[in-house]
Parts: sequence; structure tokens; C-alpha cells
Amino acid sequence: MTKARYQWLVSENNQDIDQQIIKKFNISPLLEKTLISKGYTTEDKIEKLLSKEVLFHDPMLLSDMEKATSRIHKAIENDERILVYGDYDADGVTSTTILVKTLESLGATVGWYIPNRFTEGYGPSEAAFRNAHDEGVTLIITVDNGVQGHHEIDVANELGIDVIITDHHEFGETKPNAYAIVHPMHPDFDYPFEFLAGVGVSYKLSKALKNDLPESFLGLVAIGTIADLVSLTDENRYMVKQGLRVLNEDPSPGIKALLDVADFNDEVSEQTVGFIIGPRLNAVGRLDDARLAGELLMSEDYDEATFLAEEVDHFNTERKAIVETITEEAMQLAEVEIQQNAQFLILAKENWNEGVLGIVASRIVEKYNLPTIVLNVDIDQNHAKGSARSIEQVSMFEFLQAHGDLIQKFGGHHMAAGMTLEIDAIEPLKTALNEEMSKLTDGKPLLPQLIVDAEIDTSDITVDNIFDLERLRPFGTDIAAPIFSIKNVQVKSAKGIGQGEKHLKLTLTDKNIAALHWNFGNLVHDISNDTSINVAGSLNVNEWNSHQSPQIILKDLELSNEHTIFDYRSKNKHDLLKINQDNALFVINKSEEKVNEQYIYYGEGYDNEIETCVLRDLPEDIEAFKRTLSLINAEKYYLVFKGQSNSYFEGMPNDQKFKAVYKALYTKKETNIQSEGMKLCEALKMKPDHLKFILNCFYELNFITINNGIIEINKDAEKNEIQNAPLYQAKKQQIEIEKTLLYNDSQSVINWVQSLLNNTEEEV
Repeated sequence: MTKARYQWLVSENNQDIDQQIIKKFNISPLLEKTLISKGYTTEDKIEKLLSKEVLFHDPMLLSDMEKATSRIHKAIENDERILVYGDYDADGVTSTTILVKTLESLGATVGWYIPNRFTEGYGPSEAAFRNAHDEGVTLIITVDNGVQGHHEIDVANELGIDVIITDHHEFGETKPNAYAIVHPMHPDFDYPFEFLAGVGVSYKLSKALKNDLPESFLGLVAIGTIADLVSLTDENRYMVKQGLRVLNEDPSPGIKALLDVADFNDEVSEQTVGFIIGPRLNAVGRLDDARLAGELLMSEDYDEATFLAEEVDHFNTERKAIVETITEEAMQLAEVEIQQNAQFLILAKENWNEGVLGIVASRIVEKYNLPTIVLNVDIDQNHAKGSARSIEQVSMFEFLQAHGDLIQKFGGHHMAAGMTLEIDAIEPLKTALNEEMSKLTDGKPLLPQLIVDAEIDTSDITVDNIFDLERLRPFGTDIAAPIFSIKNVQVKSAKGIGQGEKHLKLTLTDKNIAALHWNFGNLVHDISNDTSINVAGSLNVNEWNSHQSPQIILKDLELSNEHTIFDYRSKNKHDLLKINQDNALFVINKSEEKVNEQYIYYGEGYDNEIETCVLRDLPEDIEAFKRTLSLINAEKYYLVFKGQSNSYFEGMPNDQKFKAVYKALYTKKETNIQSEGMKLCEALKMKPDHLKFILNCFYELNFITINNGIIEINKDAEKNEIQNAPLYQAKKQQIEIEKTLLYNDSQSVINWVQSLLNNTEEEV
């Protein structure tokens, strides 16, 4: 049976939105359900979410901002050498770009440095700080890092370098001894919004230094904020909205070149950042020195930017190829682990690129729904280093923290982590984490979770209602694109589309709503027309030839009923061959021959588990048909009902016909049916088949005798009703069987068979 791949978690927020608020903001029913599910029910919350007004907190409210700006202005006045120390991801390079350009515009003597992921790792580097001192740097400003760099900052202090930290990551137990720490979550300050990205903090510092910043900076803020998956609420939401506007209206030379090289010429949205811009900027730091990405963003010349963008795009192409190779190898290792009943995967191998292991781990989790660690093994250094990704039900941070004695270094949160450990610790860690999982799951597999905002009706799915949801954009962390579920919706048609029919396209209900399920074209064999299904997915508007229509992009689906029934009564032999016969049971009439043990007669049962049951022949006995359905249990039933039978269309002779034949025979002593049969048919205006049937019924009831084609009336026969003739009963039953199983409409037959399977027989 087509079962749900996810555990659907439907929002249980029972608060309502006051009708006055709905009227004020002109909220459609679909938007109302979405707002309620996401907890936006008060006027103030809805105002902040939907408003186009400026929502930008005073930068001076951030921790140590006055101290930081005073020190920077002093450095500029004294012509001190300043170093902006960044990070190698999209958030880090956008943060670096904004602050460097701001300082340059103020006349500062400023350089910038981005550490190498492979040789220096994340955060402050003692070697880089010492090198900066040798070059005369007296002020270092970190962006998107620093709060974990206690030792390195102590070294800087010893060297006479002041360090201003701008960061947004979690503090440790103690704060580093920096000159100033500009941070939205600083425990000694009360900034109104905690969830700025590194680029947001960098922009705030730049705004405090110089109020009239270029609008292009907002485009960079949008990129870093979206790419770093921070909360898209409050002022992040405002800055991202403004940034997306800038990226569409007047992108910087570097961003324009990057989009052009990627052959993207559509509207820039949060999805553009998430799938095109962000991955390309991240790719450089994953494979090499991220300085190239910084140079691209800082470029003011389009031709130069195009050259740099082509290099960045090359890294992204290379990154994809490396990810595919490692993922394939990791999948093979995962299969071996799963065959050994592993519930927590640790996959390790030499010569895996550490920069992409987080992506690989995500791919493994997506396929197997098991928490996964992917490690590169370095024999020379005697350690393994890599990334971890988890599932909602498992806190990666807590699992790893519980076995910290086996790990040299790790950091992360509920869903992801990075770590380094000795090679000899891999197997003990694998054993320990699998034991933890066994306690948690009790041996039962955990389904991935799908957060569903609301259960809706097909009447909610209109073009206007879907467009109203666009008011919630940009979508992202804490304001995810809404997912809706619809129960018991009827499939009107199902087909595979795309190359190799890789994708599934459904048409739902009499409203003909299109539903697309990418990469699940194989399900077309599990869903028949008029099947009732439950679906979950997002809504959008499809535009074709200036016509707009609603459609659902499916995340998951399941059959409403336990069994799927396919109407193959009018299918040809080619269609029948599409049925998977390896695990199929064929039900036939007793007049036919069993080919092998996968064939049974109507009235018999089958003890083994089966996926598919093919009701091949039109049954001769409806009770035997019902008995077989009660004795077997399959996921899919194919109604074929082949066989040449025309009883339904021939009909049953009425009582007057029987009386007319008996009277004609009674008036004569004997009748030679061979020589007089056709004359009798003509005289009675009766079909030969009907005459033959009536005579056989008379014979069964002993009303007549037949000897060498000579028919005589048996005047000594006992009185009897013609309906008691076995042939009459058989024909009557065959007419009912044909009427029920052959000549009823598809949905009626499917519903009736479904009722038999559910032990709730209905009228057909």
C-alpha cells in the first residue's frame, strides 16, 4: 500500500483571530488558517509580519556598540592598520564585504582576511593574528565569528592588538577578553532582537559608523541572512525584504555577474538566494580559499566581476561533482550499516573532502531518516573530521555531548554538528550512539516529521487564496512556506511525466486541481483513477498561455483506504504486462488450469503475504468470489474479469416465453427439435439461444424428455416453479455477476469491492 513517508504533525494552535483584525488586514480564509498555525493571532504580531513599514532597531542598542565605534573612529583618525577577520561561508563573506567597504569609505587603512577551512578551521587563528601583528595591524574586527576565540584573543592582547568581536553565535561559559563584543545575544545587554545573522551585525556596526550606507549593502544582508538560516522575523524580515528588492532593482556588479553566469534572469527571491547565490558563494570555501568569493562581492567592475563569477561557478560545479561522488560512496557504506540494523550511521573513509561532508550527511539523512555522521579519515594525523546531521526526534548535540570522552572537539546544535575524533574512537562511538538510539526507538523505525500548518478543503484552493499567501514572503526559518493537508480527495487521473516518466502528476476532484510529486513517478502504478487519497504539500499558481490555475506541490501522500483497487477491465494485454507479477496472486475459475502455486480458484484462500492480487477471470459464483476476498490480504487488487459471457445482454426469458414454449410442445405429441426448432423460434418470435435455454430448464425439472432430438411432454411430472431449475438459477446469478462486475461504472465496482475488503458490504 502507498503509505505516508512522513509523520504528519498538524498544528494544534486553537487560538482564533478576531474578525475585526481579519477585516482590517483583509485576510483570506487560507491565510487565516496559516497565521493561526504559526501563532500569529494578535494584531501586533500580524502587523509586524505583514507590514511594509520600517522595522529597524537602533544599532546603538547592541552590546558595546559605542565602545566599538569610538575605537574604530580613533583608529581611522590615527591611520592605524585595521584587519577585518571574516569567515568562509556566505554569511561570513557578505559580512566581510560590508564592513570593509564601509571602513574604506571612511578613509580607513583596512585589509581583510578569511581563514582557510582546511588549514585553520573556523574562528580566530593564532597564526593569522601573529601575522597581522607583524604587518603592523593594531585593530582586528571579527565578523561572523570570535566569541569562541578565547586563546587567540588573549594572544592578540599580549601582542598589543585590540580585538572587536562582531558575532551572532552562542556564547560559551565565559566571554572572551576582547576590547568590545558586539552581539545581539550579549547577556549584559537587552537588544530587542536576538537572531541577527553575522551579516546583520556587520551591517549594524557599519550603520553606526556611517548612516548613509549604499542600498546594495541590503542585498548582501539578504544573502547572508537567508543563507545562514537564521529567523526571518522582526528586523531580519524587514532587511531581507528590502534586500530582495535591491537584488531585483539594482544588484551590485558581483551579484549581477554571478546571476548572469548562472543563466538566471527571473525574479530574485529567497529561493534564488537559497539555491543559486548562496551555494555558489559557499562552494569556494568548501573546496579552497574563500577569498575569491569576497573579491567577487567587493568588485565594482562588471567585467572583472564576470571573470571572478566564472571562477566561483567553476568551484560550484566541482563541488557538485565531489558531493555526488562522496554521496554515492557513503550510500554504499550506509547500506552495509543498515543491513546490520544500525540506527545511527557513522560513515568514515579516507580522502573525503571535509568541506562538503555536511551536504553529504544531509543527503544520507534525507534518504534513510537516520541521524548520520560523515567523517574524513586522516591516517597521518590519526584523526577523523567531519559533519553530522540529525532528525527532529534526536538531538545531535545531546547525543554527542553524552559521549564527549570519545570526541576531541565538537560543536553544534539539535540538528547539526561538526567534530574531530581519533580514528580508534570511531567504532566505540558508533556502538555507543546505536545503543542510545535503541533505547530511544525501542527497535521501531522513526518516520521523518512533516509539519502541516492546517488541514484544508479543496474549496480553499483558489488562485486568489494562494496569491494571498504571498503576503507571508519571504519564507524561511520561523516562517516556513505553509504546508497543507487534504483528506479523502479523489484522484481523477494519474500519470507519469518528464523524462522516463520520473515525476507523478495527479488530477484531483471534479475541480481538476493539478498535483505534482517530483521524483515519484513510480507511484502511478499504485494509484488508480477514482482512488481516494490523503495529500500534504504546498500551493502555488500555475500559469500557462495566460491562464492561471491552482496546483499542489506534494511533499507526501497516502491512500485513504488500506487497499488499492485498479480497474483493468478494459485494458489490453500490453497494460496487463505492466502489473508486477513477481509477487502477484492470480484468481481464476475452476474451469481453468492453475499455472503454478501463484494461482488459486475462486472460493480458495492464500496464507502467504502478497503485494498484488489479480482477479483474472469473471467469477462464476459470487459467493466464492466474496469468500476468496475474505481469505486473502493484498495491498493492490487488479480487476481484470476476462471471459466471454453475454448473459447480461442476452437477458432472461420472461414467464410468458416459458408458457408459450410449453403450450407449443403440449399441442403436439412429439417435436423434432432438429428439424422443427427454427420454425418454432419463428412462430414464437424467439431467439434460438432462448429456446435452447428454456428447453434445458424444462428438462432439468423433468417437464419434458429428450431422446435423439425428439421432445415429448412428461404429463406425469410433479408441479414445480421454473425458477427452481438449476440452469435458471445459474443464469440469473451470471446476469447479476456480469451486471455487478462487468457493466457497472468503475467507481461503483471499486467501492463495492472495497466494502467487501473492509467487511462492510454495500449495495452496488
